[in-house]
Amino acid sequence: MKKFLTKITLITITSLLSIMMIYTLIIMSSQDVITGSGGAIFYVADKAEYNSGCSAVILGDSVCDQLWPHRENSPEMAHLSCNHGITAAGTYLLLKKYLDHNPQTQDVFYAIRPQSLGTDLGQYSYQFFVIPFVNSETIKMLDDETRQRIYEKFGRPFVDNKYLKGFLLNNNFFMTKYLERIMTSQDDAKYVHRLSHIAIIYLSKIHTLCSEHNIKLHVLPLPVPDTRENHDWADLEQEIKDNGLEDILGGFVSRIHYCPKDWYRDGVHFRIEILKQHLDEIRGWVMN
Repeated sequence: MKKFLTKITLITITSLLSIMMIYTLIIMSSQDVITGSGGAIFYVADKAEYNSGCSAVILGDSVCDQLWPHRENSPEMAHLSCNHGITAAGTYLLLKKYLDHNPQTQDVFYAIRPQSLGTDLGQYSYQFFVIPFVNSETIKMLDDETRQRIYEKFGRPFVDNKYLKGFLLNNNFFMTKYLERIMTSQDDAKYVHRLSHIAIIYLSKIHTLCSEHNIKLHVLPLPVPDTRENHDWADLEQEIKDNGLEDILGGFVSRIHYCPKDWYRDGVHFRIEILKQHLDEIRGWVMN
């Protein structure tokens, strides 16, 4: 009997060690895969829970983050830049959290590439929107249609269960497999010239939120490369009119500034050396 128990124990220990080794190999083999929500998103979400002491706040996509880095603050303006994957819905939840802790706010600046206004719920919205910002409390702040779309796209357990989300966040291999399952065709962020359905809904919600707090909202276009396709905004302007967003986006297209193509490293983001030389100038184009 003693020999039998010893044998069973050795088999159990060997099996557990084998499982741990396989798991470790899986994790090591997936280290180069871009998954998770990224530390920057959690940093911004945490930052929104503190009083900045600033009278203004700026939010926006990854180009905004190049100009107003999220780990810094201007003297009178808090920086909460993220990336376009947060969507307008995530920006709404982030701003709502910030205003709850910053009643002194007088101005909200939403600086965004025109193409980012076309961002809808996509593959990367799970990492940058659902995991950091959607929980049992905040999902109640979203409209019924958005909630339904989130559940349909990502699966209710992957939205509601914080332990499952935490597991995926910390395991690149399994996160990658999950993202492959929900993957859909993505619009090229360089060429989208429209308003997404989610942007139409949550731009209005952001505007209403600011109005309720007697805050002035400024939606500002970030510069784009000076290319032929980037001068064609007829569809976007028509959608602004069709959806009654003139109070929010009136003059948005006419304020777009065009920079030389060679200022960009990928057609979206500025090259580092350009920012070193022209940061204040570019900021001025956006704000003025």
